[in-house]
Parts: sequence; structure tokens; C-alpha cells
Amino acid sequence: MKKLKPLFGFECEYDDDGLIEIKDVCEYPQLHPNALKLHRHLEQVKINDSNIEFPIRIIHFTDTKTPKDLYTIKTYYSIEGILRIVEENKSRLIGKTTFIKPEIQYPKKSKYPNLHIHFYQLSQEEGSMYIIDDFDLIESCSIFYENTNQFTEKRIADIGRYVDTSELRQIPFLPMELVRFNIENTYILPFDSHLLALKASELPF
Repeated sequence: MKKLKPLFGFECEYDDDGLIEIKDVCEYPQLHPNALKLHRHLEQVKINDSNIEFPIRIIHFTDTKTPKDLYTIKTYYSIEGILRIVEENKSRLIGKTTFIKPEIQYPKKSKYPNLHIHFYQLSQEEGSMYIIDDFDLIESCSIFYENTNQFTEKRIADIGRYVDTSELRQIPFLPMELVRFNIENTYILPFDSHLLALKASELPF
């Protein structure tokens, strides 16, 4: 590992796979001003890479998975499960410019969390939201977690019997991602930040 200059005050290292690892970032961007700046910078990169031109209009819709049974938890409550949920909405996404962003929230006194996938799609539909620039888009798509201590030891133990909780705990920091298809529009390509999260999930919290 090779140390690099700090990024937004966080130590960085260049690993053997050619990836930059940012150390000691809190799990929720809202917990520290520098973490929030880092998260918004990551989202700005994603938006710039999409080559969309502002101003735009977007509609917002959500696909929510509730833990009604163990099949639901085992199928969707993971990094790969997020892509599976997006794939299930493929018919609404083909030919459209759409960003996605996951959210995981424990309702009060709940044993298992709800998993929300937010879709932000360019649209001229009535009621669509007018967005003036990339900063406006980031702000409009931000997710605020009222409870940043929702992953208690008991909850981790309960759901950890069925899924990798280190993946779930990274969800609040995942930036928005543009939905991209293969050339034939037969499947959705994996999201870059999600692949990095899978790699990071191998590390202990």
C-alpha cells in the first residue's frame, strides 16, 4: 500500500489492485462535513460522466422491498440484490436516462430493515421536477437518515444470519449511479461504486 495526499481530510492509500482506498470515512455522509463533501464530489463525478446537459426535468419513483420473508431478504438485501431490483424495473428504464440510489432504513422496533431503490429519471411528464444544475440534482436526490445508529449489535446478528451485513452498512454512502445497458439492451451493467463496495466488504468494520 502506498500513502497518498489526504482527500477532504481523509487518509488515502493506493492498493495493489490500483485502487485508491479512503480510510476512516463514516458510514453516513451527513455525520461529518468532510464526509458529506466527499460524497457529493463522488456524485458530481457520476453526473459529469453521464454527459447530461442542464437544465433538466426529472421524475422520482421508488421500488421498496420489505422483509416479509427470508426469501426477500436473501434475494435482495445485498449489493447484487440492488442490481436485481433495478433489473426488475428494466422495462421502465430502456431508452431513458435514469440514476439510481439505494437507501436502507429500519422502522422503529423493527427486526429487519426496508430496502428502497430510488429512481431519478429525466422526463418531461407533468409534475416532473425542474433541475438547474448538477448541484441542484445532488441536493434534490439527497437522502437523510434520521437514525445513524440503526445497525445495532442485535440487528446485525439477526440479519447477519442470512446476508453479509458489511455490504448493507455501506449502502448509505453509495453515490447515485447512472443506469447503463449493454448494446442489445438485454441487461443492465453493474454499477462501479457497487463493485467497489463488494471489494470493501471483505474488510472488517
